[in-house]
Amino acid sequence: MKAVLDMLDLQGIGRFVFGDAADGLSRITEPVVVIDSREVQEGGIFVALEGERTDGHRYIDEVFTKGASLAVVSEAWYASQGETGGAEGRRSYLIVDDTVRGLQQMAAAYRRSFAIPVFAVGGSNGKTTTKELIASVLGTGFRVHMSRGNRNNHLGVPLTLLQMSRDTEIAVVEMGINHPGEMELLASIAMPTHGLLTNIGHEHLEFLHDLPGVAAAETRLYEYLDGHGGVCFVNADDPWLLKAASKLERAVFYGLKGYGEGVPHAESVALDPFGRPSFMLCSSQACESVTLNLTGRHNVVNALAAAAAGSYLGLSLGGIKEGLEKLIPATGWKRLEFQEAGGVMIVNDTYNANPDSMRLAIDLLCDLQCSGRKIAVLGDMLELGSSADLEHEKTGRYIQQSGIDMLFTFGDLSKHFSTGNASRTCGHFENRDDLANALGEIVTSGDAVLFKGSRGMKLEEVADALYHERSTL
Repeated sequence: MKAVLDMLDLQGIGRFVFGDAADGLSRITEPVVVIDSREVQEGGIFVALEGERTDGHRYIDEVFTKGASLAVVSEAWYASQGETGGAEGRRSYLIVDDTVRGLQQMAAAYRRSFAIPVFAVGGSNGKTTTKELIASVLGTGFRVHMSRGNRNNHLGVPLTLLQMSRDTEIAVVEMGINHPGEMELLASIAMPTHGLLTNIGHEHLEFLHDLPGVAAAETRLYEYLDGHGGVCFVNADDPWLLKAASKLERAVFYGLKGYGEGVPHAESVALDPFGRPSFMLCSSQACESVTLNLTGRHNVVNALAAAAAGSYLGLSLGGIKEGLEKLIPATGWKRLEFQEAGGVMIVNDTYNANPDSMRLAIDLLCDLQCSGRKIAVLGDMLELGSSADLEHEKTGRYIQQSGIDMLFTFGDLSKHFSTGNASRTCGHFENRDDLANALGEIVTSGDAVLFKGSRGMKLEEVADALYHERSTL
């Protein structure tokens, strides 16, 4: 038991009440810490979090029945309900003032027990894809642990760190923020040694207000790294990031134009009919032909971020190529996911949306090669605060200059997409079934159809309906 307690430095987090089940801790060589009662393992540790929908303390009986050795609970809960399961019973508790903070302290302590590079990935758009690319590239030469899915917030980052195995050589940790001050918190938990921001864009304006606000909040990662002897990988194609990096002591610049001696750059970028980019990845000594399994021209920059990281950490150009090309998007990403059904190309990009990612998706639709029409089905972009109407109108003007043929809009705000697009707007909808029916009547073989909107709009349901309808033809 002492090994695990020392590994997590639990002694300094709260007070213990030990029961018979504490013997299980002595059998653990690596911590198995979860916040979901369904994931509890024999001998593991359960942290009871109080959320908006449920309270983890309700599942204390269940987790001990499953074999948990320790539950991290709040002082208030233990005082009212937990004492009967204390030292005289089979249950063991770590009692803390706040279980969220307790989880974060455990993760920070565990992270300190590793003398390895920890690579932080933040930014407005493309965090998950870039994280996956970096991990895939670094995985050709190191044992890599990375964030799973989009576990990137004040809970996801601690859980990612607590899931590291002792043989991990590099960790790649995604960091997502939507409020000022959150990047500082995540950095204090993960203590990154290397990091990058993908870009600065119109994300979470409800709380970050404007682009200067986004830049100020995100670039706290640069400040942390610079103040702790870390290395910043800087997307020099982004003016906000280039400005923020001007005084960094240890910066590696990358981008489409090529920056910095020894940093790989891209030449001869081209897209195939499904929007997948190929390019020549070049260093000062050699070039390698690379074809990504991702879609969209913008993913070349994300690939260059991974290439810069791999090159800095000593990987060959051939190893970097291998890592870039072996990454295949997981089912369910809903990030520019392509499907073909009944002669129709369906582009499902319904994971999330902001003004910048919306424009990239529209660009991709225009770049696609198809014999029919290019149809955009666009939903509201949420979390834009007081800028919502203006940003939707600006996106409408962007669509006006694009090469799309038909536009369908869904949601209250998306009606602003019709600004200047009356001739190509085929309807505005508030009901997903009505939208799906309208598309079914219009879409024909040879068309390419893009679905894009914030996660809350659930446009993936309409995309799935069109796919199943076309698949039966």
